[in-house]
Formats: sequence, structure tokens, C-alpha cells
Amino acid sequence: MKAGSQRLYAAARSMRACDRFGQAMLLQELGGTITPGSTDPGDRFDFDAVRWHVNLLGISASGDDMPGALDAWMRSAQVFHNIDGTRRATDGRPDCPYGGQGTPEDAIRAELLHQATRVAEAT
Repeated sequence: MKAGSQRLYAAARSMRACDRFGQAMLLQELGGTITPGSTDPGDRFDFDAVRWHVNLLGISASGDDMPGALDAWMRSAQVFHNIDGTRRATDGRPDCPYGGQGTPEDAIRAELLHQATRVAEAT
């Protein structure tokens, strides 16, 4: 499942704030998958078969073990976030869906207040 910039940013930041068990649980809660490497002795020379794979929010990464795969996913998410051009916030956060504006209710309230002020000035 591919996600927007904000959801990816939030997932990566939340994962960094957790311990390893918390990271695995968060990954599962968000619908991600962890595929363990093969333990079959016949696969020991197959590099891809013995690696752990993590897939979450459209980003895949792999590592030699589960912590390595989780770290690789967090690095990949950070790289994706850094090269994503939809951010406008100067501190690197994804752009707000309101573009810095208030909610629609705030705009309506401000317009009503402005109209009431104009009526009061006219009389």
C-alpha cells in the first residue's frame, strides 16, 4: 500500500521512537510485512534468500536480520522523504493539508465576523 508523504513521515518518526519490539508491532499495525530469511542450509549461498525483507507503505528494504531490516526501512523512508518534492515546511516536515490556512470553520467564522464589523461601522 502506497501512502502519502505525511503518513510515511509519521510512520518513520514513530518507528524511530520505539524499541525493536515496538518497531515490529508498529510495522504490523500499519499493515507492513516482515519476511524472515531462510534457515535452510541449502540456501546459505543464496544472498537474497537469507536476508530479512520489510515492506511498509510502498517502501521495501532488507537486512541481514530483523533489526537490520527495520533500520534499512527507516533509512529508506528518510531518503524517500528527503527527495520528495511535496514538502514546503522549512524543518523538513511534510506540507500541511491546509497549506498553512485554518480549517474551513475558521474561515467561515472570520468572514461572518468581518461582515458583522462592516455592518456596525456603516450604522
